[in-house]
Amino acid sequence: MHKTRVITSIVGLVVLITIIVQGNLLLFWLAVSAATVIGLREFYAIIEARELPVYRLFGVLLGWVISLNFLLSSIFDHVILTNFTLTLILLALLLYALLTKRSLTESIPAIASTLLGIFYVSWLFSHLTLLYNFKYGREFIFYLLLVVWSGDTGAYYSGKAFGKHRLAPLISPKKTIEGAVGGTVASLLTSCLAKLTFLPLLGYKDCVLLGLLLAVVAQLGDLCESMLKRGANVKDSGTILPGHGGILDRVDGVLFAAPVLYYYSLIFLVM
Repeated sequence: MHKTRVITSIVGLVVLITIIVQGNLLLFWLAVSAATVIGLREFYAIIEARELPVYRLFGVLLGWVISLNFLLSSIFDHVILTNFTLTLILLALLLYALLTKRSLTESIPAIASTLLGIFYVSWLFSHLTLLYNFKYGREFIFYLLLVVWSGDTGAYYSGKAFGKHRLAPLISPKKTIEGAVGGTVASLLTSCLAKLTFLPLLGYKDCVLLGLLLAVVAQLGDLCESMLKRGANVKDSGTILPGHGGILDRVDGVLFAAPVLYYYSLIFLVM
């Protein structure tokens, strides 16, 4: 299993690096939107495993519309477009619930579950498209993935070697406080290394603050996905990535970290 995990990681990194470096905004968005659709299908499968109602296919469609909105907003920089899209999605979902043949008692939980998937997966994940469109967009994407995934690796191996105290036993019994500390240290070191190599835009204060901040929110994102899976008694969100599980299993930390890096960069770095 460990060998399969490593092979999948290497192949995935090669594909990601090619898309980020050789591609453009449209190609990068296509990759993000494809991952969004898969992630939404996985999320709604978790909801259905809990035997809760959800408008699965319509939710995937609306989630893709959110992803498209982020692409158009990156190109035209128009806040009104986002407001219009959100209004359209809410009205469309309510009208769909009105016209569908589901029982009336299922309408409220189905609407809630569908909306949660749209915002949890598509809204958060689509911030990658906004990041990519920055002046140093490629560097920011590399930075984000390196900091988050080095934190995952650091947490895994430090937890395996030193873990004794459970971090959240009801949600994720294998995660330990020692692993969380090791992951945070790994993310911090990676952040500083990125500043010294390919992202000199970061000041020393930025690389320390962002390294710590992204480490914390990424681990919270991991715990939140574990909470959803544990609540539905599901081990992995999917099987598309051998050795890793589903898309959500691989990007749970990125979902939380991408908006944090985007807004931090927008306020303190890019502008």
